[in-house]
Amino acid sequence: MHRQKTMKTLIVGASGAIGRAVSLAFRDDELILHANQGRDRLARLIETEKVQAELITCDLSDRIAVEEWVSSIDIVDRIVYVAGHAQHGLVVDQSISELDLLYEVHVRAMVRLIQSVVAKKPYARQLDIVIVSSVWGEVGAAAEVFYSTVKAAQLGFVKSFAREAGPFNVRINAVTPGWIDTPMNDTVEETKQMVTDDIPLGRLGDVEDVAKTIRFLCSSDASYMTGAVLRIDGGWQ
Repeated sequence: MHRQKTMKTLIVGASGAIGRAVSLAFRDDELILHANQGRDRLARLIETEKVQAELITCDLSDRIAVEEWVSSIDIVDRIVYVAGHAQHGLVVDQSISELDLLYEVHVRAMVRLIQSVVAKKPYARQLDIVIVSSVWGEVGAAAEVFYSTVKAAQLGFVKSFAREAGPFNVRINAVTPGWIDTPMNDTVEETKQMVTDDIPLGRLGDVEDVAKTIRFLCSSDASYMTGAVLRIDGGWQ
């Protein structure tokens, strides 16, 4: 009887609320969990949940640090890229340096990581990639124009790279969460209620909604899906 192979899964940005949920969804895998400032939170998660994982720290806005990391990274079976942060404000009030920072974390580091892993991968070895973008990358958002811009760039990469990488046993898909009830979306309760009232399913999303969809995209049930963008927003947008 053949034992099922243990999959090696890299989760980039694992210390955030969605990242932690994804880590637990893949807890049976051999995990490599990335964090930057959230390393201590990840360490507590590993200890509390008894998760077997390698913990990696890298500042994704630092090009030299990213280059050192990706050049040393091992071959993996799955990559979930959930790293990033929101940025609020009117375009006329923001500096280009703020856009540069978003680009480094959401786009450049993502591309450089995938580029390195795919280049090392044996041809026959399957690689599944899921990028956590945002509904704003599809429809845009006032006062979050810079954030919407880099999230749209992620989707452009997913759709085009899927066409290029498919023949090399690489699948890449994206999810676009709407209003997920996380600390990043914490605001006054009145605003949350207004958003909830506008969502056809009648509730804010939770992190497990996102994690389960990502788990599906990395499973054999989604083996004929690549270049797909799955919106997780309860019908909101």
